[in-house]
Amino acid sequence: MLKFLWTLGWLTVATASLLSPAWSAGQTAKTKASTKAPITLSLIVFNDFHGNILPPSASVLVPDPDNPAGTRVSAGGAAYLATLIKNLKQINPNNTMVVGDGDLIGATPLASGFFHDEPTVDILNQIGLEVTTVGNHEFDKGRSELLRMQKGGCYPKTADGKSGIVGVDTCMTNGKFTGARYQYLAANVVDQASGQTLFPPYAIRTLGGVKVGFIGLTFQDTPSVVTPAGVAGLSFKNEVETVNSLVPVLKEKGVTVFVVLLHQGGATKAKMVMDKSCPGLSGESIDLADRMDPAIDVVITGHTHQEYVCFRPDGKLMTQAGFYGRLVTKIDLTVDRSTRKVIAKDANNKVVVNDLGVKDSAGKPIALPKGYTALQPDPQTQKLVQRYGALAASLTDVVVGRLSAPLDRRANAAGESAMGAVIADALLAATSDAAYGGTPSQIAFINRGGLRSDLSASLNVTYGNLYNVLPFNDNLITMDLTGRQLLRLLEQQWESPQPGEGRIMSVSNGFSYAWDASMPGREPAGAGRRVVPGSMKLNNEPIEMDRVYRVTVNYFMSAGGDNYSVLLQGGNKQTGEIDLIAAKLYFERKGVISPPELGRISRLN
Repeated sequence: MLKFLWTLGWLTVATASLLSPAWSAGQTAKTKASTKAPITLSLIVFNDFHGNILPPSASVLVPDPDNPAGTRVSAGGAAYLATLIKNLKQINPNNTMVVGDGDLIGATPLASGFFHDEPTVDILNQIGLEVTTVGNHEFDKGRSELLRMQKGGCYPKTADGKSGIVGVDTCMTNGKFTGARYQYLAANVVDQASGQTLFPPYAIRTLGGVKVGFIGLTFQDTPSVVTPAGVAGLSFKNEVETVNSLVPVLKEKGVTVFVVLLHQGGATKAKMVMDKSCPGLSGESIDLADRMDPAIDVVITGHTHQEYVCFRPDGKLMTQAGFYGRLVTKIDLTVDRSTRKVIAKDANNKVVVNDLGVKDSAGKPIALPKGYTALQPDPQTQKLVQRYGALAASLTDVVVGRLSAPLDRRANAAGESAMGAVIADALLAATSDAAYGGTPSQIAFINRGGLRSDLSASLNVTYGNLYNVLPFNDNLITMDLTGRQLLRLLEQQWESPQPGEGRIMSVSNGFSYAWDASMPGREPAGAGRRVVPGSMKLNNEPIEMDRVYRVTVNYFMSAGGDNYSVLLQGGNKQTGEIDLIAAKLYFERKGVISPPELGRISRLN
C-alpha cells in the first residue's frame, strides 16, 4: 500500500499519519514535527529552446472544462518564460533551481541567430538558468563556438572583417560577450586528444541542505545528426554506462538525490500537454532510463520535442517540456530530513501563456479556458528581447515574396511536404541556372531536419520568416553521383541510427521515385530494398545506374550528416550559395508562390 501511495506522490501524507500517534500534544510536539518534516526541493526545467527569445507562432492545446476537445492558447517568448519562472520560484523560494536539457541554442530564429546566439545566452543568464546539458544542436557550429558560448569572447572575424556569413554582429553589449553564467555538462562527450570530457560530467548543488547531483549528457548517436566538422575530435560514449559509472562517484561526494539531464527523449499519444497518463509511451529514452542505476531519481529528457510526465516501473520519474520555451516542467521532490533521500516525487508541465492570444478562423479572439491567465512579460527580460529584436528588424521585416496559401512541413504518407518541395525547388534553381557558374544541377534534396518552421502566419513572407525555416546558413554543395549512388542515397533514408525514423528527404520537381513500406528498412549498408526497382526517374526518363547526375544538397548532408554517407563519395564538388539566400532569391523571383502539387514520391503498401 505504501509503495502505491509513494508512486502517486502521497507518501508525505501517509508518513505523517503513521507518525502522529507517537507525537505528544502541545508546543513540544509542534517543534519536533517541524524538525522532522521532510524537505521539498523544486526544479524548473525546459529543453529544446532553440533561441526562441521572441514568442513562437505555434499554440498549445490545453484542457478546457467547457470544451472536451481542448482549447489552444498562445504560448512562449523569453519575457513570459521569465515571469513564469519567477512565479514558480516564489512557491519554494529557498529550494528551487532552474535547469535545462539541451538544444537551448542552434537552429535559432533570426533575432538570436543573427548575433551568433549571444542574445539567447544573455537572456538565459537573465532568467536564472543554473545548469544544462549539451544537446546535438549545441554542436552545430563546432566545439570552438560551443566553448565560446560558455566562456565568452567575440565571434572570430573573417578575412573581410565580418563575423560570419549571415550574422555579422557580435559582442553587442559594451563590445563584450561574457558567455554563459550557467554551466554546461557533457558527461559522455570526450575530447579524444586529452581523454577528458568537453565540459564537466556532473554538477553538485546544495538545496535545503541536501546535495543534489546532476549528470548531463546527450545521446550517443549525436555525430549522426551533426555536421562531422562540428564533432571532429570528439567521441560520444554510451549513455547508460556513463551514468552508472558516475553514481558511486557522486555518492562518495555526499550526493543523495540524483538527477540525469539526458538529451534524448520519447513520445506519447497524449493529445494535450497536461495528460499525465503517458498513453503509448515509446522512444529511445525509455530503455536508457530503465537501465540506469536505481539510485537515479529523475531522468529529464529532451530532443523529441514532446511533453510528458511519466513514472517508470522502478519509480524513476521521466519528464520532458516540449520545445521553444512554450512549457516548463515543475518537479517537486520530497526528501526525508534524516536520510536525505527522495521519498516522494511529482511533476507538472506548466504552459508559458503569453498575452498575444489565439484567434479562430474568423479572426475572433479565443478566450482562455478556466484556470489559465495570460502572463505579463518580465520587464528586464523584455528589454533584452526588444533590443535584439529591433537590431534584427532591418532584415527581419523585409518582405521577399507572397504565398497563395500557407506552406507547412506536415508530411503525407509518402513523406512529402509542401514546404520541403518548395525549398528543394529553390535549391535546384540556385544551382542550375547560368548565373551559377558551374555544371548545372539536375536534382536537389533537402533533409527533413533542415526545415525548422512553417510559413503559415501570414501570406507575406519576410526574410525573418525564411530565416526561421532555414536557420543553419548551410552552403549548397553540388556534386556528381551515379544512378547507383542515387539509389543508395535513397535507401539510406531508412538506415537511421534511431530505428523507426525514416528520414524522407524532399526532392526537387522533375525527380521522382516510389518506395515500398512492406519491405524491411534499416538494411545493412548496400543491401537496401525499399526503393521500388526502376521507379527512379528524372523528367520521366528512368535513372540509369551507371550514368552521372548533378545533385545539390546542403553542406550538412554532403558531409555525411543524417547518415547519408554515400554523399561523401560524390565527385566534382562545387560550393554554392547559402541555402537561406537561395530561398530568398527564389521567393523574390517568383513573387507569389503556391503550394506545389505533391506526388514526386510515391508509397506502396
